[in-house]
Amino acid sequence: MAIEFDILHENEKKYPRYANFGEILLWSYANLQMVCAAINMGKVKYDRSCYMVRSKAFKAYKEGRWNIHDLLENNIAKLKSDSFCWYCGEVFDDKSKLTIDHVFPRSKGGTDDMDNIIMVCKHCNSSKRDTDLLEWYFVQRREFPPIPILAHYLKQIYFYANDNDLLNKSLGEIEEMPLPFNYRYIPLDYPQPEYFVNPKASD
Repeated sequence: MAIEFDILHENEKKYPRYANFGEILLWSYANLQMVCAAINMGKVKYDRSCYMVRSKAFKAYKEGRWNIHDLLENNIAKLKSDSFCWYCGEVFDDKSKLTIDHVFPRSKGGTDDMDNIIMVCKHCNSSKRDTDLLEWYFVQRREFPPIPILAHYLKQIYFYANDNDLLNKSLGEIEEMPLPFNYRYIPLDYPQPEYFVNPKASD
């Protein structure tokens, strides 16, 4: 499938649409909420009801009525599902073929905390190395990350930004900072829900 996605480094004219870096993160997360709602409703294409979910979510997040939850549920899922690669999805009977990857690379300040580690196959680990996770998916794999990976990574960026007072920063300020992620690959538009349900069928 030829993915048509809009990421920041390819469409900088969208910058003025967001008041600050925090709004970019919230817009991306609101899109993720729309994807999940569409899948739950059995949609293969977005319709008005899906876009209403996104609009409601973005407004609620901006106004502080909704909050992005911590990574506890994501971490529990990682512990329960430890027999496959979280990046490519390949299942392994022999768990020794899986390795630990640091989502925020250690070379860029990533920690050994549970929030920052994930089990992946040796191939994905050696391919990604210290590349930003979303950049690796978009540039090297030429595909959108799976929903669990998107949810985990957007949350991780959000909490890092919140802890380091980045949410109210302008993109110009963010550009000058050494960060453990590449903000330019935060997706602003997402593929149709059918892509996430059965991506191989969309090829």
